[in-house]
Amino acid sequence: MKTKDEKLLMRKTPGGIPVIMDKLSYSRAAAVAVYISVGSRDEPEGKCGIAHLLEHLMFKGTEFHTSKEINRLVEAAGGEMNGYTGKEVTSYFVQTIDETLVTAEQILAEMVRKPLLDKKDLEMEKKVVTQEIKMAEDDPDSYIHELLAKAAWQGNPMASSEGGSVECVLPLKAEDIRAFYQDFYRPPFLTVVATGNIDPSQVVGWASHSFDDVSHASKRLQRRSPAFRPGIQLYPREGDQMYAAMGFPGLHAIHKDRYVQSMLSVILAAGNSSRLYQKVREENGLVYSIYAMSYPFTDCGAFGIFFSTSSENSEKVFQLVAEELRKLKEEGLEEDELARAKRWVKGMIVRKLEPMENRMYFLGEQYLQTGSILTEDQMLQRMEAVTDEDVERVAQSTLNQGKMCVALLASDEEGGKVVRYVESLDF
Repeated sequence: MKTKDEKLLMRKTPGGIPVIMDKLSYSRAAAVAVYISVGSRDEPEGKCGIAHLLEHLMFKGTEFHTSKEINRLVEAAGGEMNGYTGKEVTSYFVQTIDETLVTAEQILAEMVRKPLLDKKDLEMEKKVVTQEIKMAEDDPDSYIHELLAKAAWQGNPMASSEGGSVECVLPLKAEDIRAFYQDFYRPPFLTVVATGNIDPSQVVGWASHSFDDVSHASKRLQRRSPAFRPGIQLYPREGDQMYAAMGFPGLHAIHKDRYVQSMLSVILAAGNSSRLYQKVREENGLVYSIYAMSYPFTDCGAFGIFFSTSSENSEKVFQLVAEELRKLKEEGLEEDELARAKRWVKGMIVRKLEPMENRMYFLGEQYLQTGSILTEDQMLQRMEAVTDEDVERVAQSTLNQGKMCVALLASDEEGGKVVRYVESLDF
């Protein structure tokens, strides 16, 4: 598969490891990543947070270099390194200048192949991770997303946050970490992604030399598709401000209507001209921000509408949102509304994929979710093919009040009133 400048490539090493490359000849930079196709939903029962804690430990040194030495080598090469843990993937990457890509590759391979995973580092990183968890819980704008997952997918590992919980992280032992690493940090769970001014043959050769001799995992992923649970969950917090998430069952990553649902989220609440932004903020001044998001995963998805407001205005905001949802379902789209949404999305995609690291994330996540890659043009073509009738059909099936899950982060007293009001909504 290739982009318009014929540089997007997908190869496999002789050992079968996927290598996705986006050669940007105009760039002076380069980046390389190793993706592991496991995340928080793949953690053993009672060990939530182990994938994220392992990610932290992978940066604490290898059998050949200390953490300080690794950082010095990367920065001396003009680069920086980082990683992240998601629900279904974990990633390690180095961004650098093109002339030092080989150094970045060597360090990344060493980290993935030969991490120390020392007991002393484990106890130190537990402290760091628990602080990270507490910081996330103190940021209600972000935390409400975790609470929606917790409420909608309760009883399934998809309900757990990527960072885990303090109660789960603290008891983890070195042997737990080592076992998780041994089980999953090997083919067929490994994928390599490289972007920037790269030599594709060199990258494939490096990936083969670094990882083809790793024995394949004996374990398989044991994922259970979560059931989306309707209802209203109140999570108490102090203060007058209320944070809300209205969630609906969404579409998985390879569903034929995935891009239709993306268009629906844009029309409802993405950008300042969207329906909910105009109605709730511009016409009534009841929120600072209101937005919709579609979350596709390999076997499930969610569609959410998010906002925060004062407790005294919360019922009015829910009322206005319900009115707009009902209007969309009953009256359909306005003239040129879908065309405007398509152009907005096109602009976002083009701008978002300009930074090299964003292209790397885009390719890695896309491949691990779908097993294939689309070029920027191919993705835009699929969005252009969406019709008004498609959006109206998906709105009818998605915005189903009987399937709605609402997560509220509010005081007990005010939140209780809102719960009773939300139960009476009609759309």
